[in-house]
Amino acid sequence: MRVELGAGLPAWVLRAAVGVAAAGVAAVLAVNGVEWPALALYGALVVAAVAIPASAAVALIIGYPAAAMVFTGDEPSWPGVLVLVVLLHLLHVLSAYAAILPIGSRVHLDALKAPAKRFAVVQLSVLAFAIVVLLVPGGRTDEAVEVVGLVCAVGLVVGAVLLMRRKG
Repeated sequence: MRVELGAGLPAWVLRAAVGVAAAGVAAVLAVNGVEWPALALYGALVVAAVAIPASAAVALIIGYPAAAMVFTGDEPSWPGVLVLVVLLHLLHVLSAYAAILPIGSRVHLDALKAPAKRFAVVQLSVLAFAIVVLLVPGGRTDEAVEVVGLVCAVGLVVGAVLLMRRKG
């Protein structure tokens, strides 16, 4: 069976997408009160990450916003943090694919369907967990509730490990 895929998109489109996602991160940082020198440093890191996506600059453009949000004078807003979670995960995924594709190659959108589905599943579960965290009241929790929560967390880890085991 032969499938005709067409020409595809140039691989530099992934690098451009990294830049666009990073611009979104910078906008969220600016809205949340990060000062312009920190944003300028972030911009320089983004330029390096777009130019060389298989470098440590990618790790820095993912970790830097979290540190920048912590050191802003005000308490970070929940919507800003949740938007950063999505954008930083998107940066991670796009950078990973941009790092393995040579700049002169081509990529077909069909090749990105499975990663897009995984991205959506991860984000939906993370955002669902974030909603649960937002709904939990602050303050002291009863010991029985903490023990049940700990048992549930261990159960989730064990379940994930069992699901990830290869069947052979």
